[in-house]
Amino acid sequence: MDKNKSRILTHKHSLKKELMVFLTSILALLIGLLVFSNIYAAIDSNNKIAASNRRTVDYSVSQIENCLLNVDESMIGLIASDTSYSVLYSGAQPLQAHLASQQLIEQFREYLRIYTYCDAFFVYSVSSNSYRDLFSAQFTYARKMMIENWMKETVSSNQISYSDGWCTRDIGGEKYLMRFYGGRGTYLIALSSFPTLGNAGLYIDEQTEVTFCTQDGLEVGGQHEDIDFEDVLQSDGYMVAGSPRRMILHKNIQKTDISLCILVAGSEFFSGLSEVQVILMGLSLFSVLFIPVALLWVRRSVIQPLDMLENTIADIRLGNLDAEAAPSNIAEFQDVSVTFNQMIKQIRKLRIEAYEKEIETQKAQLQYLQLQIRPHFYLNCLKGLYAVAQQHDVEKLQRIILSISSHLRYIFRDQLELVPIHQEVEHIRNYIDIQQLVSAYPPECRIDVPESLENFMIPPLSLSTFVENSIKHRGEEKPVIHVKVSLLDDGDERFIDLVVQDNGPGYSEKTLHELCSEEQEEQMVYTTDHIGIRNIRQRFRLIYGKKVMFAFYNTSCGPVSEIVIPLSGKNKGGSKNDSSDC
Repeated sequence: MDKNKSRILTHKHSLKKELMVFLTSILALLIGLLVFSNIYAAIDSNNKIAASNRRTVDYSVSQIENCLLNVDESMIGLIASDTSYSVLYSGAQPLQAHLASQQLIEQFREYLRIYTYCDAFFVYSVSSNSYRDLFSAQFTYARKMMIENWMKETVSSNQISYSDGWCTRDIGGEKYLMRFYGGRGTYLIALSSFPTLGNAGLYIDEQTEVTFCTQDGLEVGGQHEDIDFEDVLQSDGYMVAGSPRRMILHKNIQKTDISLCILVAGSEFFSGLSEVQVILMGLSLFSVLFIPVALLWVRRSVIQPLDMLENTIADIRLGNLDAEAAPSNIAEFQDVSVTFNQMIKQIRKLRIEAYEKEIETQKAQLQYLQLQIRPHFYLNCLKGLYAVAQQHDVEKLQRIILSISSHLRYIFRDQLELVPIHQEVEHIRNYIDIQQLVSAYPPECRIDVPESLENFMIPPLSLSTFVENSIKHRGEEKPVIHVKVSLLDDGDERFIDLVVQDNGPGYSEKTLHELCSEEQEEQMVYTTDHIGIRNIRQRFRLIYGKKVMFAFYNTSCGPVSEIVIPLSGKNKGGSKNDSSDC
């Protein structure tokens, strides 16, 4: 049974903790699912927008690649079949070279009309010293001359090759996409500016921008300095960057060193959501604030009433039966509080009744003990009186009768009350006077009681019982008795130490065992041996409880009986004066 009980206690849980954890978990789960669903909807919407823009990028790149491929085919066909190029390539005379280059320019004029995404065509032969060009209307004379000079310088220095394909060339701070056809100093060249190339077959709206960047992430034209195109080229899907935020997609253009990038404005993370979805997203994010609000409500309505009820139970556990459960605004807790308070009132009533019954029982037992010890003193006094009467000493007999009268007046007083130590000491002196008058061996008694302890309250006949035993069990010598009262202080608690010592033969081993055995303590009340000592022991137990300590032992000077009474706690033997007197 005890094992099952301990197992249950070790597995007990806190209702408050489990309620808070459960509520927090449920709210966090629901809000998490709501936030996740909205974020997933936003991601899915953005992915759909990105897929639509990806199709635009793929189509645009396909158009540009087809345009460049058409130019390649036309230029290569011209080199392969046109005799004018052959004349220039073979190093013709100036007149022949002039006519041949003129015929090629005429052909380029037709190409410029057909291939609107090209801005210029060139014929340049180092060997024939012939140069011709054809530009669209957007080029100024100064720009034409700059391109011509760059062209002649680049070809003359062999810095170009047919295998380079379509490459980005920087001419006077302006970038162009160019392709050289031919070799050995004779080339046909096609040139396209990036603004013109960006319009080649692209169907874009006002929110969409087109730009180009080289393979090392350098934007052609540098129009968007807030965007790192190197990161853009490394992304597999799309990237949102820039200010304002834009969705950026890219794709490499085959046979070139550039990539096409499309920037779609209004591409915030939640921009793809509908108004209803945006409202739901805002509500889901705002609902996160509901968690602490809900927890505060639970704490005020449930946890705090439980805490107050728990504190009340703790106070009652510590012995405060006046504690009552506080009222609550919650009907269920109010019913519990009312029922709990009624139960506590009933317990207080039953406890008072039980306490009163216990007091009556203790009083009855104490009265029995005191009635038990009174005849013991009375018979001893009568024996002393008889011994003096045999001596026919009237004066001495009168003195003894007066002493016995005072003695009997003390022992027949209400023994339920405590007496100060000075009254007990006075009774001892009176008893010693009687014994000195009737005994063949007049006893000697030394009493050592500090003045500060004279008013400390003790049960009557407590010290005098030990004094009587010392005289009763005297040996062949004159009894010498020492009564001492002192204050002990161990730093944590203070005690009153009552000691009675004599020069008698001492306690026997059997007697010490009986007096010091705790197992026989409850059986001492109704025994015929050591009635006085056992009577005192039981009376002290009834008055002071288990805090009082007894010691019986023998020394080289004689037997010692000692009682140690605590001053703290429920000490019923406190001084009539303030405790500081002790």
